Amino acid sequence: MRLIPFLAIFSILSSQWSSQSAYLLEKNRKEISIFKPFKYGFENGSEISVNKFLLMPSASIKQEVSSYRGWKMARSFRLEYPTPGLRWLQSPLGKEMGDPNMGALISPQFSIPHMFSFHASAIGSKGNPDTGQLSLSSGFGLAVNGKKLSDDATIDLPIIYPRLSVYYNDLIINFGGEYLRKISRSFHYLINYEMFLMPGGRGRYAFEQQGSLIWQVSSKSRLSFGYKLIAGEYPFGSQAHLLPTFDIQFGW
Repeated sequence: MRLIPFLAIFSILSSQWSSQSAYLLEKNRKEISIFKPFKYGFENGSEISVNKFLLMPSASIKQEVSSYRGWKMARSFRLEYPTPGLRWLQSPLGKEMGDPNMGALISPQFSIPHMFSFHASAIGSKGNPDTGQLSLSSGFGLAVNGKKLSDDATIDLPIIYPRLSVYYNDLIINFGGEYLRKISRSFHYLINYEMFLMPGGRGRYAFEQQGSLIWQVSSKSRLSFGYKLIAGEYPFGSQAHLLPTFDIQFGW
């Protein structure tokens, strides 16, 4: 029964930190997918993203900045409010179904306060997909009111733990990179990595490396599938995982 809340929180969180490229959507273009937020491109060199999962509201803006030595540059800011989603995970199947702990990823004994987090990052990209496009990024996140959250209320699962750690540690530092290259008219491959540093936490780091094959079905849809390798430290110790990945994206 834990599969349902795990998939829900995975969907919510994988929509964050989803793009390491400094390139923005063109004016009036919209994109949405299963595991990524809704995105909209503006004409003034900016792009907004809104999490479509209402249990964990978040919104971000990415803006173009001046190029640096041939690198296209951008900055990104994001605001999150995780409280409704974390409270839902204390009884995701509803208390009326019996045991309130059924399927819970956080014990109902813990109080979940109202919390916010603010994230900022800088992104640089060079090249193009035809010959190879490299992107590098670095950033940080700060949490407000996380000190009222118990250190024992963590969700000690891959992907989820590092992205929620800011609410237990008040600070997270992240950096990463990706390489995108076109294979043929319809296919690209993408290799990326992300590193999360969690100062003061019982789990202090997490490393994720992903490889994906992207199939451009048409100008309005594409599929991606691959793997994600995760190695990190959790409150109970270090662990590594290898997980399959997939997504379906639509744009118009």
